[in-house]
Amino acid sequence: MTRSTLARRYAPLVALAVLQLLIIGFVPSKAGKSGGQQVAAANGSGRTAAGGATAAGGGTDATGQGGAAGPGGSGGGSVGGAPPGADVGGDTTHCVGGRQFDPAIAYWAPPCVPGTIGATGIDNGGATYQGVTGDTITLVDYVSNYGAQVNAILAAQGSLVTYDDAKVLDAAWEKFINDHYVLYGRKVDIITYQGQCQSVPPNYSCLIPEMDAIVNTYHPFAVNWQTTLCSACYAELARLQTVAVGGTGFSDDLGRALAPFFYTAGESSTTIEQSFAEFWCAQLTGPVKYAGTQNPAQNFNGQPRVLGIISTNDPDNQSTVEHFLVPLLKEKCGLVVNHFYFYDQDINTAAKQVAAGIAAMNTPQNPATTVLCLCDEVAPAFLFSGEQSNNYYPENVIASNQGMDYDKTGQSYGENGTLGCPSPQLGCEYDLAFGLGEIGVEERNGAEGGQATGSDIGSRVFMAGGGTSLPGSVEGKTLGSTAKQWVMLANLIEAAGPNLTPPTMAAQAASLGSVGGPGTPNELLDFANGTGFWTQDVKLVYYDKHATSGYNGEPGGYVQVGDRIKLGGWQATGGQPNIPVEGRR
Repeated sequence: MTRSTLARRYAPLVALAVLQLLIIGFVPSKAGKSGGQQVAAANGSGRTAAGGATAAGGGTDATGQGGAAGPGGSGGGSVGGAPPGADVGGDTTHCVGGRQFDPAIAYWAPPCVPGTIGATGIDNGGATYQGVTGDTITLVDYVSNYGAQVNAILAAQGSLVTYDDAKVLDAAWEKFINDHYVLYGRKVDIITYQGQCQSVPPNYSCLIPEMDAIVNTYHPFAVNWQTTLCSACYAELARLQTVAVGGTGFSDDLGRALAPFFYTAGESSTTIEQSFAEFWCAQLTGPVKYAGTQNPAQNFNGQPRVLGIISTNDPDNQSTVEHFLVPLLKEKCGLVVNHFYFYDQDINTAAKQVAAGIAAMNTPQNPATTVLCLCDEVAPAFLFSGEQSNNYYPENVIASNQGMDYDKTGQSYGENGTLGCPSPQLGCEYDLAFGLGEIGVEERNGAEGGQATGSDIGSRVFMAGGGTSLPGSVEGKTLGSTAKQWVMLANLIEAAGPNLTPPTMAAQAASLGSVGGPGTPNELLDFANGTGFWTQDVKLVYYDKHATSGYNGEPGGYVQVGDRIKLGGWQATGGQPNIPVEGRR
């Protein structure tokens, strides 16, 4: 993609960044351990500083989960991959099997780095960058209040983290990092910040100035906001030369455009959409097989597949569908897509949007037989309910890098989720759903009776950080996804060495090597392509309402078909995937 193409593609983000210069206020204030109120008054007045200092400068482990690869992409992650400035003759007694900490806690454990954990008085260059002093690395955790309705849905799906929840979790993540990483005389300080702006739908005129106010108030090295919303917010943090962490479901082009200031533990929309295009062209060229049969007057089974695509209207999400996925499908197997709906993440207009989305799919002439939902966790519940109420039973397909592929989320769309299937006696739209998932095999929910049990990866990290009692409705799936972001950031910070800056961190990211992937139960994690996205493979799954979830023991769960698959790994299967129909209704 050329620079001119990138400029055109991200013009809306740049325009928002320019607009905020006219309305943002500069707020000199000393950062505390929690935040939100300090910067609220800053939004919408005065002028901001530019923000940010100038840069100063898969094996298999004992758990069978996939070991760390060294800098060359294979091997055991030995001391030979130590960061620049590290004492390669230093202490390695904290390491386990060539890894920085026991991979039985989390397979994300990075290669062993020599040095003394918790050491002070080290000549580390002092203040190497904004948010970095000789003894502290300041990080901000931005927590959204999505509103009562969305919060209720997220809580039911096990995905809600409130500000009070985040304060408890952040204390554990902070302690875990400080107790398990060589930070060259520094300690991380995580500031929990309560977002003051409407985020569903994103109120850009408030959110963009709020990003500026956070940087001007706390001067952090990085801001972590784990959300599918507001690609413009990550662009603004990058403009302020502040590392932005946690943007879920955005594109490789966005990641490259914002480098070296953007990272997320998840998978890019580019990778999962390319995987979907390869999957479609290898295995979905035959007639419709997995549509519902509840409407005899419109039974799509046996008809040629006609694809419809639903996605958010975030500028980056929509652009990737229109300018990457659609042309790729045509290039690879001649598929022309004419059915689209790009939804606004606004629950207050859900009914109107569902009607518009169904109308865009179920057209009088040549309706979409197969609907691909490139969606966040919440919107599909309204989509599937709308399909049922409109007597429209297409094949429902996912390519999820935004959380749809967790068992508990899938359950919320089925007969036990009244919002996604208001009339279960008719048969639920999601009963025959299938597609691509990002996450690895789910372990047993590590939260029971409000206590961390250590049965899943998130609760093990939480417990290793001193956590015991879990706050609010937080459970294993959320602990895992949240811990993954913080461990990823810690891996990157440690890999940068004493001279911690965004450029030095980016330069060393690939040295972390690879973990997980095909042949293991876990997602492939690798920074080799330089996009800032950590996850690089997918799995083929189908939803089975009769399966008992290994995550929570409840009815309904995803069944994986075959091994995890990297780009270029899809095999032709005669026009249909190896997914059963019988026994799933």
